Amino acid sequence: MSPLVLVPGIGCGSEQFSRLRPGLTGFDVHALELPGHRGTPSLPVVSLDTVVDRIAEQVAPDSVVVGHSTGGIVGLLLAVRYPSSVRSLVVLDSNLPVTPEALARKVSRADEVHGENWRVVLEDSMRNSWGPREPELREEVVAGILATPGAALRPLWFDVLALDPRQALSALTAPALYVRSSRDVDLDVLRSLNPLVSVVDLRGRAPGHWPQLTEPDAVLAAMAPFLL
Repeated sequence: MSPLVLVPGIGCGSEQFSRLRPGLTGFDVHALELPGHRGTPSLPVVSLDTVVDRIAEQVAPDSVVVGHSTGGIVGLLLAVRYPSSVRSLVVLDSNLPVTPEALARKVSRADEVHGENWRVVLEDSMRNSWGPREPELREEVVAGILATPGAALRPLWFDVLALDPRQALSALTAPALYVRSSRDVDLDVLRSLNPLVSVVDLRGRAPGHWPQLTEPDAVLAAMAPFLL
C-alpha cells in the first residue's frame, strides 16, 4: 500500500480532509497536524523551515503528499529538500504567486502579521476566501483557525507570506499538481517554471479556498493521475 500524506493549512486540522478519505481507499493514509495545531506539541522555534523539518520526520520514503494552502507550501519545500520522501505532490489552492506583481502583493501583507489586529486580519482573510457554499461549515472552520495558539500560527503565517516560491517550484523534481480553487495564481507562468507541474482550475465551480470540503469529488478526480 502506497503511503499518502495529508497536510492541512495554517490554523486547520486533519479533519478537513474527511470528505476526501472515502475516495482514498487502497492507500496507507496519514493525515498529519501542523506543529502546535490541534493540541500537538509546538516547536521551540516556529518557522516555515522548522515546520517542514518536523513534517519530514513523519513522512515515509516515496510518499504521495497532498497539502492544502500552507500545507501545500510545506509539501513543496518538503519535496525539494527531501526528494526521496515525495513521489508526487498535490497542492490545493496554496498561495504561490509566480509573477513579480503577485509576489509583491503577497509580501506586502507580511507586516500585518505583526500588527495588533492580526487576528482580525486573519479572520477576514479566511472568511473572504471561503466562497458561497456551506456557511455553517465556514463558521466551524474559522473558529478552529482562530482557536489556534498564536505562537504556533503567526511565525508560520509570516514566513508563508514572505516566501518567494519560484525557486522551489523550479527546483522540484517530483511530478506535481496545482489545484486552483480561489487563488489568482497565473497558471501559465506556473507551468512554465517546471514541466513537471500540471494544473487544474476549479474556480468556475466557485468552491472557495477549501475545495477538499466543498468539491471533494472534483478534487479526487483531479488527483487521480497522481495517485497511481
